[in-house]
Order: sequence, then C-alpha cells, then structure tokens
Amino acid sequence: MKPLSVVYSIRVCLGIVAAAVCVLLRLDDLLTGILLGIFFYFLTYYVIKHFFVAKVEEPSKIMTMGIGAYFLTFAVALGLLFTLVIPTAVFVYSPESPAVGQTVTFDATGSYDLFGRIESFFWDFGDNTTATNRSVTHIYTAPDNYTVILTVKDNEGHTSTLQRVITVSNITGP
Repeated sequence: MKPLSVVYSIRVCLGIVAAAVCVLLRLDDLLTGILLGIFFYFLTYYVIKHFFVAKVEEPSKIMTMGIGAYFLTFAVALGLLFTLVIPTAVFVYSPESPAVGQTVTFDATGSYDLFGRIESFFWDFGDNTTATNRSVTHIYTAPDNYTVILTVKDNEGHTSTLQRVITVSNITGP
C-alpha cells in the first residue's frame, strides 16, 4: 500500500475515534466537539509526520492528505454515535380503540437509555391533562383524535419525545 493511502486510511479511522471520544466524554456541545475534532486532526498530523515523512515523496501532502475524509468521517460518526447517547421514548396503550369513559392504560416500560437511566416521564394526553409516572391510566370524556405525547428525561438531562394519535370513539366496541 502506498504511504499516502495509509495516511488517508489512518485519517478516516481517527475521525471515527475522535467522534467516539466526544461521545464517551459526553461532549454534547457542538463547539467543544468541533474543537476536539480539530485537535485530533493536528495530533494525527504530527503522529503521521513522524512515521511517514521519510516515506512520502512530498512531505507537504501529509498535512492535507485526507483532511476532507477525516472531517466528513468525524461529522457522520459523531452524529451517529450521539444518537446512542440520548434516551428513546417508547410507549404502548390499551385498548387500541378506546371509547369515551373507558380507562386507557399507557405504558412507557419500553423506553430506554443505552448509556444512562431514564429518570422522569411526562405524559400529555392531548386534552389538557398530564401525568408523570412510567405507567399511567387516563379516561377521555369526549370522542376525538388526541395526540398523546410522552417525554422522557435521562440522568444527564437529555430528552426524547414520542407522540401518537389515538382515536377515542363515542361508543364501546363489541
């Protein structure tokens, strides 16, 4: 493999490593992430220069070789890895076709956070009423389409929201 191809490959791999470090350090501030990405780029420049300067016909190419690939890889990897950091709101409800006056059970047990724990649940039932437990019940007093919104918050303050429309009918089904 040609030395510049190796430099290019190393830069791509280190873009992924830099993004992973940002996620593991919980750097959800964009400016800090960008600064860390630039820091890693210059760090790779000096490391690569040390190992490859004698093998490259044009040593000045070491600085520019793979710069676009590095930052593109860094940005994509950071975005993908950051989605793992935020919690995911998930809920089910039953019955699937509730009627007016019928108790509807909402359950957010399926909500999760891969790198932390969910600490709070906030429900908005779409009829000016709310609740805050993992599993709740609610009774609708009028037929309509209601947008139920669940917002979960993890131990680091990250939130995730899921909304679903449920139709409440005027009569009880068979």
